[in-house]
Amino acid sequence: MKTKILLTIAFVLTQIIYAQTVRTVDNRPESGAQFDNVPAAIAASAPGDIIYIHPSPTSYGSITIDKTLTLVGPGHNPANSDGLRATLSSINLAANSVNSVIKGLNISSISAYSFGTNSHNIHILNNRITASISGFAYAGNSDNWIIEGNYFDNGYSSTCITASNMNNMQVRNNYISGRLISFNHTNVITNNLFVHEDTAGTAQIFTSSSGITSPLVTNNMFVFTDPDITELTSTGTPIVYTNCLTWKEAGGVALIALPGSGNVDNADPLFTNPNDPNPAPAINDFYNNAYTLLVGSPAIGAATDGGDIGVFGRNFPFDINGRPSSMPYPTEMTILNSVVQPGQNLNVIFKASQKN
Repeated sequence: MKTKILLTIAFVLTQIIYAQTVRTVDNRPESGAQFDNVPAAIAASAPGDIIYIHPSPTSYGSITIDKTLTLVGPGHNPANSDGLRATLSSINLAANSVNSVIKGLNISSISAYSFGTNSHNIHILNNRITASISGFAYAGNSDNWIIEGNYFDNGYSSTCITASNMNNMQVRNNYISGRLISFNHTNVITNNLFVHEDTAGTAQIFTSSSGITSPLVTNNMFVFTDPDITELTSTGTPIVYTNCLTWKEAGGVALIALPGSGNVDNADPLFTNPNDPNPAPAINDFYNNAYTLLVGSPAIGAATDGGDIGVFGRNFPFDINGRPSSMPYPTEMTILNSVVQPGQNLNVIFKASQKN
């Protein structure tokens, strides 16, 4: 009963917010959604439509987007959806996926077909990514992507984002635990929090077999959990870091200063711990950290724009729950009559909110 009520109200609220057609997908039995699989919802949709994917214990599998669509999930923190996420194993961006938006989902990988004919202007927002996002653009067919507010949850040696032949990609306000590959001078990497468990003497976060051509790297935090790390390095053209912060959580020998200007080297960012837990959670315990800054943090006001270094810079509403902005989410539901006779109504007080 609770699931059906939430589904119905979420659908109604979504219809109010958006003028486009909204289609709902839920693969749980008797969910009441319009579709039980995402490909069917995509096939039924027109360019510009919205597909809302409900949390489920079962993955929705791999899908292909071949038109302009918005895919929306409830946010990737399972604690907010009865222990469930809306999970996709992979999303393939095919021809005519231009201007598509993907947000609030739990996804293994997102990639553009190498032969795609217009997967420009993709917006990937507030998702949990467990493998990678890959462009591999062919003949300039996948430019102007924005990747922001995401939680990249993988190993330090894993590839998080590949930008081969992609121009004007913006990677901003993400939590990143892996590596960025093949970025060029048109790409911007700003206000991210890199948390790395690299155990080598030097950490390579930016790398490529063919080299890197000087992306703009600014206002980022680089936090290392191993005391043996001595330096942040890259392959290809040397990267110039601007107004970035470095810190070794585990202590040990200080890191070699970053090349560039305005950087804050070897400084504790002074993160706020929610509810002042004792002991405090490990820095890589994502859902139990806030990553906001305490008064006196060296990251406050130290960015190139006069704002803060890190994920809350640029006035971005970073959310560890991954809830989509401007999307209503339930905050409270009270059942007034828990015992219902046949033919009687179930009376419910439902409250919802939305991010700005």
